[in-house]
Amino acid sequence: MGRSTFAVNLTLSLLKETRSRVLLLDLDGESCGDCQALMGMPTSGEQAARSVLDFAPYTQQLKPDQFRQYISAHPAGVGVIPLAPSPDRAGEVTLEKLQELLALAAPLCDYMVVDCGAGLNDRSVKIFEQAAGIFVLSTPELAVLRHTKRMVDALQRLQFPKELIKVVANRVPPKGGLSPDQMVRVLGRKFMVTLPDEAETTFKAELEASPFVLGQPRARLSRVYDEFVRKLVEMGALDRMLQMARPQGLAGVGGGRGAGLSADAQQELAAYQKRRGGKAASMDQVDGRTALKMLLHKRMVEAVDLKGLERELEAQGGDRDEALRERITQAVVMLMDQVGGHISDRAERKRIVKEVVDEAVGLGPLEDLLEDDAVTEIMVNGKDTVFIERNGKITKSTATFTDDAQLIGVIERIVAPLGRRIDEKSPMVDARLKDGSRVNAIIPPLAIDGPSITIRKFSKDPFKVKDLVRFGSMTAEMADFLRACVEAHLNVLISGGTGSGKTTLLNVMSSFIPSDERIVTVEDSAELQLKQPHIVRLETRPPNVEGEGEVSIRDLVKNTLRMRPDRIVVGECRGAEAIDMLQAMNTGHDGSLTTIHSNSPRDCLSRLETLVMFAGLDLPSRAIREQMSSAIHIIVQQSRLTDGSRKITQISEVTGMEGNVITLQDIFVFKQEGYEDGKVLGRYMATGFVPRFVQTLQARGIALPKGLFARGSSASPAESSLSRPPAGRPPRGRKR
Repeated sequence: MGRSTFAVNLTLSLLKETRSRVLLLDLDGESCGDCQALMGMPTSGEQAARSVLDFAPYTQQLKPDQFRQYISAHPAGVGVIPLAPSPDRAGEVTLEKLQELLALAAPLCDYMVVDCGAGLNDRSVKIFEQAAGIFVLSTPELAVLRHTKRMVDALQRLQFPKELIKVVANRVPPKGGLSPDQMVRVLGRKFMVTLPDEAETTFKAELEASPFVLGQPRARLSRVYDEFVRKLVEMGALDRMLQMARPQGLAGVGGGRGAGLSADAQQELAAYQKRRGGKAASMDQVDGRTALKMLLHKRMVEAVDLKGLERELEAQGGDRDEALRERITQAVVMLMDQVGGHISDRAERKRIVKEVVDEAVGLGPLEDLLEDDAVTEIMVNGKDTVFIERNGKITKSTATFTDDAQLIGVIERIVAPLGRRIDEKSPMVDARLKDGSRVNAIIPPLAIDGPSITIRKFSKDPFKVKDLVRFGSMTAEMADFLRACVEAHLNVLISGGTGSGKTTLLNVMSSFIPSDERIVTVEDSAELQLKQPHIVRLETRPPNVEGEGEVSIRDLVKNTLRMRPDRIVVGECRGAEAIDMLQAMNTGHDGSLTTIHSNSPRDCLSRLETLVMFAGLDLPSRAIREQMSSAIHIIVQQSRLTDGSRKITQISEVTGMEGNVITLQDIFVFKQEGYEDGKVLGRYMATGFVPRFVQTLQARGIALPKGLFARGSSASPAESSLSRPPAGRPPRGRKR
């Protein structure tokens, strides 16, 4: 392209025309020394210019005046600093050292010309962030022009303002080849300067190692360079680019009344907001940043056929979501230069583009929260109020929605792929995200203050039993005991309040099921993340617009009995399906697991009895309790403590009935002993009760550690053999 020739002659022309201090930095790591060679300076030996590597170890100690000695001077009066003595050492210069170099050099010069080399890399991007102008060179060949266009587009995608990037046409012949108009059509933008192709002038300059703006000042090519510099300096082009380049924050974009947008744009946006159902038809109450995002979204929707683009990318195959996001990002970046050119802070431009793209193809302001692994729950109380749970504590997030229409759009984007809907006729819905996270949404008129969303996030890497032991949710001995119960085909009921971790514990306990057993899961919204190969996942279906087609948990539980399951796992019993679950447990489907909302094992039994009555079978209480006492073996109570931690607080055995009362016996309990520095203090301990089913475990070849049930014993954090996956399937037998 002639980058080094351009950099050298631009530097010397600046010196001639401005009589200022000019510094040339040769930071092209692939061709170290080219600039010095073109200027007739030694590139090796003791006379060679000192490179960045020579003073890199001292940049933090040097002051600008002390740094002056490291700058090699050309006889014409410009300073020169190369990157490294050879290309193989260019990689030794870190970005931190490069930043320190710029800080040292800036006070010593009025103009700094940097040859960054070809392509984009971390080093060149770091330079561009501080540059007053970025010049991209191109020659009049079709392939080169297309490459240049890709380079300019890439810079814009990195949120460098369009006005900061200038294209220079180099080596343009007077006749033949592509005309300047044809070049502009291919590139899609005008050239800042067109440099003629004068092979004789450039050849003589290279042969004599004397830049042509000095050695051949009357040559036409030299005069074009001088005119270009005058345009940059005297006509103020560089000053205008400098204002665009420097971060300006949100000056002019932070106030009300759609600040930063023209009157026409504000009227356009007000009409758009009214069409979307917004309450305000004027922009008086909308801050400038929000107004800009709304305008970008409007014009993006008009410029891009999202549905058509999705179909096109789906037909092409590959990662459709990633390709769609990339295409939308390109469109928004181009629009940003049209309507948001007054924002020159690159980081702010990048944030705004990301937020617009997230709204178009993602979940808007929730995207960053969903990416944050520390956030376990997201609660949207309205467009301006978003709370999150992080490390068990609930705090208010800075995320907000533009308006109710954006919030409803996010809800629709969640439920649409699942075949569900939300509108005035059906104003609440349960759904899930792609990763299985549970979503509940409710909109006006039921939600008085605006649409509300509650998202219970799932970990990208599902928690395993050793994670719960590490968190202190249980001990290794308790984990061994629960594994033994699952392997022995005991029926387990997990009890707990909302958000106490029941589903997480159910997922962990389900992982204990041997891989050669057939598992059927039944859930309202599919959340369980089992890894066994032989699994069938069932999910309920809400009624359609006509109120027909509903499939409930109870319908699915009944259906599982015809599917030859070894295990039935129900995500949650909350209605009449409780009777079907009890019957399944009592008719040969041992080893079933489910969860229920309650505050203690005793309350769990009372609630389960109430749920059975929902079936409307008019069964006497004693018959229901007998069913329960014979079907359920273990109740695991999961609780969320005051410090936000989630722990198993009781493991109880259902021992039978005395009269009309189901008897329970605690096996392990969590004993709280205090509260210190915001943390609950306590320990797990055995009650001394030995479960009646221990003999069943032994008959199946499952041995428990000695002393496991000794009264008052506190389990150690060390793992025992049962905390590891079993080597094979345990022998089967009938449970009495």
